[in-house]
Amino acid sequence: MKSLPQFIFTCVLGLSIPATTVFAHEAGHQHIHAEKTEILPLPMLLEKSGPVRKPKLSSETKVSGQGFWKFAPVPNVLPIPEEAKPFVKGAHGTLIVDAQRDILYWGLQKVGWISYTEKLTQGNIIKGDAALASGNLHGADLFYRKGKAPLVVVADDAESEVYLSDTTFQKAQKLPWPEGGPYTNKNQFHPTDAAFTSEGQFYVTDGYGKAYFMPGTIDPLKYDGVYIGGKEMSQTPHGITYKKDDNSLLISARAEGQVKKMNLKDNKFLETLGLPPGSSVCDVDIWGDYALAPCLNGPDKTPGPIYIINLKKKAIVSVIKPKEDLGFTEAQHMHDATWYFVGTGRQKEVYIIFTNWNPGGIGALKLVNQPD
Repeated sequence: MKSLPQFIFTCVLGLSIPATTVFAHEAGHQHIHAEKTEILPLPMLLEKSGPVRKPKLSSETKVSGQGFWKFAPVPNVLPIPEEAKPFVKGAHGTLIVDAQRDILYWGLQKVGWISYTEKLTQGNIIKGDAALASGNLHGADLFYRKGKAPLVVVADDAESEVYLSDTTFQKAQKLPWPEGGPYTNKNQFHPTDAAFTSEGQFYVTDGYGKAYFMPGTIDPLKYDGVYIGGKEMSQTPHGITYKKDDNSLLISARAEGQVKKMNLKDNKFLETLGLPPGSSVCDVDIWGDYALAPCLNGPDKTPGPIYIINLKKKAIVSVIKPKEDLGFTEAQHMHDATWYFVGTGRQKEVYIIFTNWNPGGIGALKLVNQPD
């Protein structure tokens, strides 16, 4: 665990005051306040090219997006196993991708993990540790290890726990609610996402509870006593994503429609990116300079879009509308989305896999080339 650095916190009077130590409350835990940063509204920017070669011209009739970033629905993929079908309507879960083995995992409430292989054409329920099928696998992350199966950390908002396993999912270690910190009972803690920062450390965000996010260690499996943010940062810090290239965390502030960036070197909040008003962002998934930002709702309570953000240019380069444009009739609220690829280099095919909530479901989109 990195040593605790300097940070700036906002005091009760609303003044930004430099501090040389982390603020320690009487309860014995450490609380880093989220200092306010200027909100940067993300403009729309049309891109004519992207990080891969433009696909061959497509004759698809249903396409959503702008410029280079247009997507079409993918038929005949993501079959739902019969045993899982009764639980799909209430789906409120997550997606992770093992790109090295070409496996997509879907966390489904009361089912556990479903694996998709053979380029998304084969779906199977993984009969793993019973804990993974008890509650709701709401938000997760995968970490590669040399010579071993990848690690998976996943937040269960229903059971108020976090699970650590590998991708066999046969044994899940449980991390219970952070007793002894700012929490006095289990019902105050409903974690919604988790992200690795290294093989030995991860962060958890309590989007449905008291709204802190916090680091934890793997060996031993525990929280390390630092709590960041709280309701002053966001009413619902729903998603958390590690950005490796600059060692930062991106926090998806759902209620505010913002993505907040914190530098892990000094725990300083650097910027706040503002999505179009009314957009309730659930999480972000990063590929190079680009991030997917699925939203429960769009502006004026329209069906949830998936924004593609160029993080380097700080602009929205495409708005994908699965329900309005692509015929996904039940995709009212986007809950999670991930990049998925077939092939390598500039020849790779680019997909977006998404889950929707209320009602639940899953879908796949493919990058296509169609004239404006």
